[in-house]
Amino acid sequence: MLSYQHAFHAGNHADVIKHLCWIGVINSLKKKEKPFTLFDTHAGAGVYDLTDAMSAKNKEYETGISRLTSEGFKVQNAKAALPVLLEDYLALCEPFLADNAYPGSPIISVKAKRESDFLHLMELHPGEFEKLERNIAKIGARNNHVHKRDGYEGLRALTPPKPNRGAILIDPPYERASEYSDVIKGVEQVFKRWQQAQIVVWYPLLSERAGAKHGASEIMCEKLAQLGKPCFKAEICVAENTSDAGMYGSGVFVLNPPWQLDAQLEKALDYVVSRLGSVDEGINARARVSWVIEDN
Repeated sequence: MLSYQHAFHAGNHADVIKHLCWIGVINSLKKKEKPFTLFDTHAGAGVYDLTDAMSAKNKEYETGISRLTSEGFKVQNAKAALPVLLEDYLALCEPFLADNAYPGSPIISVKAKRESDFLHLMELHPGEFEKLERNIAKIGARNNHVHKRDGYEGLRALTPPKPNRGAILIDPPYERASEYSDVIKGVEQVFKRWQQAQIVVWYPLLSERAGAKHGASEIMCEKLAQLGKPCFKAEICVAENTSDAGMYGSGVFVLNPPWQLDAQLEKALDYVVSRLGSVDEGINARARVSWVIEDN
């Protein structure tokens, strides 16, 4: 089951919340001089050409990142400082958008980390891996490692890192219902070896139209919370949860989150939903950040 192509969805609302959160985690790790290690279990191609056939088919970026970089958005916020997290995200994306491209999480990691920090990118899809390898090689920065391997197997082999600082991004396509339990098992196995790991899990919010996968994200989050780590979730919805809505939003479940990431993400998402929603289009975009187990 390696048919998923993220290019169809590059730059959409799901990428916005996922990449905002991931940049926030990296920014927090950079507050200390000691190096850290980042892991990306489902890396994808790294960069997506928004003019190619896949990205152009549904143009999901037009209701995601494009709304945050439009001239209207810039004029609206010219006199008001953007939340720092959103400003960092847009600054990273804009050079790519100028070339009609969108940076995936691997490139965001490369650009956001320092040369002394380490990055492990894991991708099993042959075509995506080849693109990833080329895209990372073009940048040429130090300590970036690309692996053609299963992400969870890679975590078992490569964690805990030395020094014992870092974070993991888990962003599967959820093509199969069993992938939700794969995430739970993978996170559980990491914590057996690396208690301090900061972990970001992206997940879709799916309506009844998704069949067996309807409600699976919610169950997954409940089981992740049972691992007992401090955790919060942030969700963004761009449609009402009607029976035939499909994916009406998405979220990130963050375990061992860095201090104040929740507040930073909440401020950024308030700005984001003000642009993603449109009365004319009948879209009531909304976001919510809520603690599941608070860090005492």
